[in-house]
Amino acid sequence: MPKILSCIITAALLSFSAHAMAHTANEAEAAALAWLKAIDNGNYEQAWETSSPILKAPLSQGMLARTIELVRRDFGEVASRKRIRTSHQTSMPGAPSGDYIVFTFQTGFENSGRRLETVTPHLENGTWRVSSYYVEAP
Repeated sequence: MPKILSCIITAALLSFSAHAMAHTANEAEAAALAWLKAIDNGNYEQAWETSSPILKAPLSQGMLARTIELVRRDFGEVASRKRIRTSHQTSMPGAPSGDYIVFTFQTGFENSGRRLETVTPHLENGTWRVSSYYVEAP
C-alpha cells in the first residue's frame, strides 16, 4: 500500500508542477503581449514603465521610443501576431540569473510582410517584465 500511495503522491506533484509552469508561462505571455500592444500603439512611455530594469538600464524612455520607431517605422501596422516558440531559460547573455521565458512571434506587418519578434519577460519580485525585444526578417 505505501508504494501505491507514493506513486499517487508523485503523480499529483508532477501534475501540479506542470500546471504551475503552464500558469507561469501564461502570465509571462500576457506581460509580453501587453508590452507589445503598448509598442504597437506607440505608447512607449507605458512600455518603458512596465519594462524590466534589465531593459531600462541601457535605454532611457526616449531612447526606447527612438529605437522602436527606427526599427519599425516602415513596417506599418501589425496585421497579425502568432506565437511560434516558447523557451524557458534561467540565464541570458549579459543578464543576471533568474526566470526568463523567451517568446518568438511570427508577426505580419501591413507594409513589410512577416517578421519574427522575440520578446523575453523576466520574473522580478513575482511580476513578469520584458527584458529584451528583437525584430527580424524570418
